[in-house]
Amino acid sequence: LDMAGTSFIIPDVTRAPTPAQVRLAARGSITAALSMLDSPNLRLIERAGRPVDLAEGQAEVTALIDLPLKRPMGLEDLRFAATARLSDVTSTGIMPGRTLTAAALELRADSNALSIGGQGRVGAVPFDAVWSTALRDNPTGKSRVEGQVTLSQAFADEFRLNLPPGTFSGSGPGRILLEQDQNRAPSFQLTSELAGLGLSVPALGWSLSQAARGTLEVTGSLGMPVALSRIALDAPGLRLTGALDLNPDGTLATARLDRVRAGGWLDAPVTLTGRGAGRAPAIAMTGGTVDLRQSGTASGGSANGGGPLNLALDRLIVTEGIALTGFRGQFGTSAGLEGRFAAQVNGEAPITGTVVPMNGRSAFRIQAENAGQVFAAAGLLRQARNGALDMTLQPTGGPGTYNGTMSVRDIRIRDVPALAALINAVSVVGLLEQMNGAGLHFSQVEADFLLTPQQLQLREGSAVGASLGVSMEGYFDLAQKQMNFQGVFSPVYMFNGIGALVTRRGEGVFGFTYRLRGNPEAPRVQLNPLSALAPGMLRELFRRPTPELTQ
Repeated sequence: LDMAGTSFIIPDVTRAPTPAQVRLAARGSITAALSMLDSPNLRLIERAGRPVDLAEGQAEVTALIDLPLKRPMGLEDLRFAATARLSDVTSTGIMPGRTLTAAALELRADSNALSIGGQGRVGAVPFDAVWSTALRDNPTGKSRVEGQVTLSQAFADEFRLNLPPGTFSGSGPGRILLEQDQNRAPSFQLTSELAGLGLSVPALGWSLSQAARGTLEVTGSLGMPVALSRIALDAPGLRLTGALDLNPDGTLATARLDRVRAGGWLDAPVTLTGRGAGRAPAIAMTGGTVDLRQSGTASGGSANGGGPLNLALDRLIVTEGIALTGFRGQFGTSAGLEGRFAAQVNGEAPITGTVVPMNGRSAFRIQAENAGQVFAAAGLLRQARNGALDMTLQPTGGPGTYNGTMSVRDIRIRDVPALAALINAVSVVGLLEQMNGAGLHFSQVEADFLLTPQQLQLREGSAVGASLGVSMEGYFDLAQKQMNFQGVFSPVYMFNGIGALVTRRGEGVFGFTYRLRGNPEAPRVQLNPLSALAPGMLRELFRRPTPELTQ
């Protein structure tokens, strides 16, 4: 050390023990300056559990030291205060396993503590922080870092978070608290308001622009590998909490997200299990709810192939009043969501199904051995019995909107107010008794419809049996439980349907046009008896335009 400018002063030679004061001015290496604090009578750096070669660079030190001239001199007899300007700093000791660099830092020390602060970089990540440690009663070398760090893709790369490319865009400030101890890996807490930092999670169909705001909290340890014991994100469209473990090579081991709420369509615990570098993780949801009405996520695969998806949901909401409970399914996602599932409609009627990717979303085929039970559970036909169901839903338009077709074989329907009202209006002998007894039998029911989160638009529907044929079109408001249907009612369809080649399906040669409106439990019925006099295609003269919800 160059000590030029240093003074040694004895202000009073008559006192015992004699007081002395050192006014220190020193220039040299950082190692030499720290060695001075670790001299045999002081051993301050040793007491802090740190080596004197903690950092490389140059130091300009000024200090004021008060001490008694006596032997022996204890540490409690010494008082000092020092400041130093450190330049061209490089350290691998302040944050073990990572290189810290800075053009200039400020060191402050006294009898109790040592701190080094300023702006610099950890690897490629900028920071503005202060490292501090106690110089007394610190046998395990506890220290801490507090300050601000820049969050970006470079941050994820430096700390080997192994996040997919494009997870971060732009950069933003974060507050960092790092605590170190010789006996364990450094622990940290990171918080941020995400200002200027863009985020993207394609698997959830979610992204955050650089102009938006949110809160992020991450705690964990900076061992090898990094461990994230808590992750909490609260941002527009996404809230989640959980923890993450990495393999020794930095790849994902397991991410356990206790609760993920995304865009109003997902509220469930999610577990991600790594499958090695370059491969998408396996995803499991055990419990929770998915709402297809709000889901606008794409189901396309990623460039490196999507991982398997295992679902065990409490509820999968299809539309207003219709949910699949106890949903269990296993799917692949390499080219889109594809697989098989089983569930119960509103907790009552079992169904099975398949899912395939279509138009960037998912198409469904749903089957059931008891169609009547499915209709009853869905609140559509309370007294339907038996029948085999086969239905397809193909995505179209906005979220939760599907083009659908349905086919049912051999179903019995009884005690349906709307149908009873039609039978009463026509006064067909025996039909009403049959419906109230074992139920009217329909050998075939078919429908072409549009399903949205709020309504069912029936483009064309038919139900035919030996006793009766019915055609129907119109809409059912799922939220308000209001209907507006019209069609043709054809009694004795076994004989009346002989001329069906020149009519719509479900309509006989002779039939009555009708209209049903209002609540299905107490419908308003309009029947045109004159329409029975206009057979076949001439019946179109009596048919109104198809009802639409906007009317």
